[in-house]
Amino acid sequence: MTNLWIAIPDSCLIESQTILDKSYKISQISRSCSIFCVKKIFIYHDNSTKAEKIDKKIMRTILEYLDTPPYLRKKIYPKMWILKHAGILPPIKSPHHKALIDIKNIKNEIRFGFVVKQNDSLYVDVGLQELIKYKGTQLGKKVLVKISYNGQLLAEDVAKEELDGYWGYDVKFADSLSALLENTNCEILMTSVEGRQFTKHVDNLMGNLKLSKNLLVVFGGPKFGLKKILEFENKKISQNHYFLNMFPNQGTQTVRLEEAILGTLSIVNNYLHT
Repeated sequence: MTNLWIAIPDSCLIESQTILDKSYKISQISRSCSIFCVKKIFIYHDNSTKAEKIDKKIMRTILEYLDTPPYLRKKIYPKMWILKHAGILPPIKSPHHKALIDIKNIKNEIRFGFVVKQNDSLYVDVGLQELIKYKGTQLGKKVLVKISYNGQLLAEDVAKEELDGYWGYDVKFADSLSALLENTNCEILMTSVEGRQFTKHVDNLMGNLKLSKNLLVVFGGPKFGLKKILEFENKKISQNHYFLNMFPNQGTQTVRLEEAILGTLSIVNNYLHT
């Protein structure tokens, strides 16, 4: 199965005036990414537009908060103004947001947890009635663990790549758009109203994906598109990347980021699963 990643600019919140507006926009992005099983969200620095420095922290905090299973949120996130409106945002309800079950029924289980120290030993809180012995070293961190039973319950670290199904997304920063494009080993789809029509190049893209298995979908900012953003970095669109228009004959002057992500991933998803 193709690993689907997206890249969005740190300037994407400049038109949102309040923390409520910003929270809701980020929530829409989080839900779209979760619906279409996006595994990585890259936030790249947009050199073409002066964004508030705090916006990067707001984006990352809310994105990671929403992806965190509800049973862990109070343990990981203290009260902070960034999460002031988190309680009214639509829930994600991804597969890894697991419900409470009786710990007596656990034999083999995969869950996210939070590592704590108790009586000089490490345990992981996985949202059940009691802590589980942890065989690892990531004290004070959110971890993905495999819980097994051999006389007693024991939790060990497990990588998402080793598991089937969808286990949420990771949020990463990139210093610039060009740095992200140059250092990411995958097929790259750059979305733009200036690009060529997607449906005329989709067969070639899907053919190349069979060799790469990773697809990065890149979105521009509210002020400038990808071509202009790269010009501010003295770079140009590479011939090796797909520079495509996902909304031909659009009926609005612009397509907002949250709309572009939902629409683009919906289109791409249909081709990835045919």
